[in-house]
Amino acid sequence: MSLASLFQIDVTEFRLCLEKDLRSSQTPQLRGFFGRAFVEEVSLHQHRPDGSVIYDYPRIQYKILNHTPLLLGLAEGSELLTRLWLEVDRTKIGMDELLVLESSIVRRAELLGETSELLKYHFLTPWLGLNQDNERRYRKAQSQKERATLLESILVGNCLSLAKAFGHRVAARLQANCGYLRPVCTSLKGMSMTGFVGAFQVNFLLPDRIGIGKSVSRGFGTVERFSAASFR
Repeated sequence: MSLASLFQIDVTEFRLCLEKDLRSSQTPQLRGFFGRAFVEEVSLHQHRPDGSVIYDYPRIQYKILNHTPLLLGLAEGSELLTRLWLEVDRTKIGMDELLVLESSIVRRAELLGETSELLKYHFLTPWLGLNQDNERRYRKAQSQKERATLLESILVGNCLSLAKAFGHRVAARLQANCGYLRPVCTSLKGMSMTGFVGAFQVNFLLPDRIGIGKSVSRGFGTVERFSAASFR
């Protein structure tokens, strides 16, 4: 794998062990708790003081993986989570006041960017790759190959947008393989959505547990890289 075109970002994972397991559907409630508890930190809730939405790629992402809350901080979000770590001793998830029994924080430098070969990943949470226009195209597609080609184009676009968000210009042509993905029904803000789970390939290095696609701050599109021998 060529390292010449990669760039480095700070990544922090903040994990919470609560007195009750959480469901992945409670991720928006986790995000809401932190947004209310630290309302002055706009990176936690993506809203300006006047209430308008910040549409930048989220530097703080909320996830519930294996029933455990995880906050992922990227770049300046990494520093923010490091500062907040010891300030959180309880949460409110929906109607439940939950004590933090234990918490941990891991900070690391990660490489991100285009590579010389396809890398292999899978989605830990559904990827929301379709908007209204390309969902119509997806449903009208005459074959699985045509659908996979559309998803590959969208996935490449997601990687390009991610690189741009961190000020990196991708010089190489990105390629993807989405033939292993399968659609699932999920929901966003009470609306039924088509998401995708399963494995994919792309010649772009992604840090584990980073999100791509729509609504990554709410946990969607969380990726993890496969080991070299485990891709099926």
